[in-house]
Amino acid sequence: METVNGQGSGMGGQQSWHGDRARARRIADALHKLTGHPPVVDRTRTGATRVSVRVAERADRTQTLAVLRVLGQGDSFGHDRTARWEKVWVEVADRAAAQA
Repeated sequence: METVNGQGSGMGGQQSWHGDRARARRIADALHKLTGHPPVVDRTRTGATRVSVRVAERADRTQTLAVLRVLGQGDSFGHDRTARWEKVWVEVADRAAAQA
């Protein structure tokens, strides 16, 4: 698995729990539109929201760059590959839980 730290969006890197959920939802919606596959959204053991979606093996350059821009809106992102398919994932930290 390959992991790259993305740049989170928001005011000074600080967002409320509500803002983090909305950001995860916007990312999921954008990935769905770009890939044509519905994303899977779940919670990690650390409380982050993880959005993952299958991607085409041979996406064109424009689509690839658009997906990377969307992934960069999360706090971390990466890529997984199996014998059957590939997926990208992005995590959005729940900052409210981390501060509690």
